[in-house]
Amino acid sequence: MTFKCIDLFYTFFMNIYLTMKNIDFLKSRLIAHRGVHNSQIPENTLPAFSKSVDKNYIIELDIHILKSKTIVVYHDYNLFRLCGVNKIIETLSYAQLSKIKINKKNSIPTLQQVIHIVNGKVPLLIEIKDVDNNEHFEKEIVKILDNYEGEFAIQTLNPFVINWFYKNRKNYPLGLIIFNDLNYKLFKKCIKKVDFISINKNGLPFKYNIKNKLIIGWTIKTKEELNKYKNICDNLICEKIL
Repeated sequence: MTFKCIDLFYTFFMNIYLTMKNIDFLKSRLIAHRGVHNSQIPENTLPAFSKSVDKNYIIELDIHILKSKTIVVYHDYNLFRLCGVNKIIETLSYAQLSKIKINKKNSIPTLQQVIHIVNGKVPLLIEIKDVDNNEHFEKEIVKILDNYEGEFAIQTLNPFVINWFYKNRKNYPLGLIIFNDLNYKLFKKCIKKVDFISINKNGLPFKYNIKNKLIIGWTIKTKEELNKYKNICDNLICEKIL
């Protein structure tokens, strides 16, 4: 066998290896919506994530990219609800954002800070908040996650983000967020590119036939809802009851 043939076989098998995914970890335990938070511990903060690690829950979190290309963990596009500041988060630099506190106390963490404290102890379910189809966002994310040894998955409602990861990081577990029937019909072409579907609880049980896709329901806020949906989903994203 020539060296060229050996090289071709090596490339072929490495490509297969790099696209193999084990997403069973997404079923291993309940998922804490924005971390375990309450009236004393704000959502998507380091204390919320530390509490999730202590309770051994998967952590669901949301990320934005700042003007300075820093990836930060926060849900809303506007800072007003939690910080009382009427500014769009992605228009700020990290130096500007670091002066703004949640409830005048907690800093908005970077993704790198979250990864440091979680350190592979529990899996991460990372929702990408990208409405501008900013390719720099995905490129900055993988700079962090390519070197992370813990378990994680990416989810988004943006089909452009799905396409980017499907093309550039086939080894990343990837999920599509679905709100309702219209949302599904608009983006159903993405289904073949993802490994799991995150579905709003109001759309459960999901009436469409999706084969070989893990189903996650969100957001479960009562014990009654937990009992109602736990047998029709592979896992549930929960808050208030954790």
